[in-house]
Amino acid sequence: MAETPQKVAFVGLGTMGEAMAAVLVGAGHDVVVWNRSAPPVERLVEKGATAASSVAEAFATTLVFSILSNEQAVFDVFSEEVLASAPEGSVHVNMATVSADAADRLAAAHAAAGVSYVAAPVLGRSTVAAAGALSILVAGEPSAIERATAFFTDLGRRTWHFGTNPCDANVVKIGMNFMIIHALQSISESVAILESRQIDAGRFVELAADSLFPGPVYSGYGQAMVERRYLPAGFTTELGFKDLRLAIDAAGETGVVLPSADTLREVFEEAIADGQAALDWASIAEVTRKRTEHRTSEQGS
Repeated sequence: MAETPQKVAFVGLGTMGEAMAAVLVGAGHDVVVWNRSAPPVERLVEKGATAASSVAEAFATTLVFSILSNEQAVFDVFSEEVLASAPEGSVHVNMATVSADAADRLAAAHAAAGVSYVAAPVLGRSTVAAAGALSILVAGEPSAIERATAFFTDLGRRTWHFGTNPCDANVVKIGMNFMIIHALQSISESVAILESRQIDAGRFVELAADSLFPGPVYSGYGQAMVERRYLPAGFTTELGFKDLRLAIDAAGETGVVLPSADTLREVFEEAIADGQAALDWASIAEVTRKRTEHRTSEQGS
């Protein structure tokens, strides 16, 4: 339980947001919640949260956390009107993954309205969020970050600070997701090599996770690929493709060349065209399998 319970609002109650708001309620805080659909609000109210009728009402707490599905949703929900109505001294902590350009525009819009803005994207799935064990990447005004620190402590296992420019935290998150995408494709290709020779790919994944590549990426996604287990999706192929495009855009803005980007984009486009948009992004392994089967079929004919 929180040593000193505080009042805070949480906006955006998708899978991640609902889990995070529930952690804050469980920690003893007075949590006001808002969402565009009612069911998650109702579930959190049953746990002890208070429902807000609007985002403007949520701002009455003067400290609002949010995690919305995409950057357009952030702009829609935190409109100029809503920001202008926020009480003096308000802070908005945006935990969504948005583009570098959107991060800059959001920071400017908040500054124009006199609302302090903190970017705090996270690493971890909803199960990690529910355990209060996220890695939180933070950038923004030091005084605003200080107000949110107690909540970061409840929500995450560690908070990583990346300076005063909110955009920087988002670029770090984009870079992390770009690394995961590479890992997914490299696992896909290694598994395909083993499968082509009837070698136990599950044992291979176990070896990788136990030696050179410990952690959830290689063990979790690798096993999902071996078992072709892509539902329920922890993170969809469609969202993964969005994050790939964010990385490509961020690189382009500063002239960075990404030699692998075109190949990865083709893989995601093919996966989505094959109906995998709503499957876990580990399902991009099926693109490599399909291409291998096609090549083998051509060679055998």
